[in-house]
Amino acid sequence: MKPKSPTLIHTPEEKSASPYDIITCKHGISGCKNSLLDTKTIADRIKEILDELGLGEYIKSKAKAKILYHMKFKAAIAGCPNSCSQPQIKDFGISGQARPIATKNTCTECMECVRICKEKGAVQIIDARPIFDYTLCVLCGDCAKVCPTEAIIIEKKGARVMANGKLGRHPKLADMLAELADEDEVYKLLDKLVSERIKKE
Repeated sequence: MKPKSPTLIHTPEEKSASPYDIITCKHGISGCKNSLLDTKTIADRIKEILDELGLGEYIKSKAKAKILYHMKFKAAIAGCPNSCSQPQIKDFGISGQARPIATKNTCTECMECVRICKEKGAVQIIDARPIFDYTLCVLCGDCAKVCPTEAIIIEKKGARVMANGKLGRHPKLADMLAELADEDEVYKLLDKLVSERIKKE
């Protein structure tokens, strides 16, 4: 099957002229089994919100001839905590999350959850019950996927929301604004970020 075209921007000419640089991870282009979010829908909605707020026209008004890369508003949407689209270094970034919890269902002590977990110590089986250390867990949800008895399930899905990350001369990792945010909260945080930036400048 032929991969779908990347979301939002389809040609180098369109990309160079756009006031935004909005990217998704593989899920938004050709699909990914790890994704916890509909990244394409979210990316499209982010562009709509930026247009509604007038950010594109604002950026164009600041450009003397053409829009240089450092002038663009950069956003990245990652479907899972692997964060392949690098949301940690963008003006606005999100990555999918899924919080696992233990249920009252019988744990067979198969240890599949422990084996699949890439964060050592994030999940352990103690007295035939899954125990989580959420200071280590990255909320990928893999443990729930492999549990044969649903002794582990996903309590909530959402997104980590980040802002104000950048590279360049003075690189900075993004600030974390919210964890396990639903889509409405994601868009409200974007609206606030952009509105404050336009007002400030």
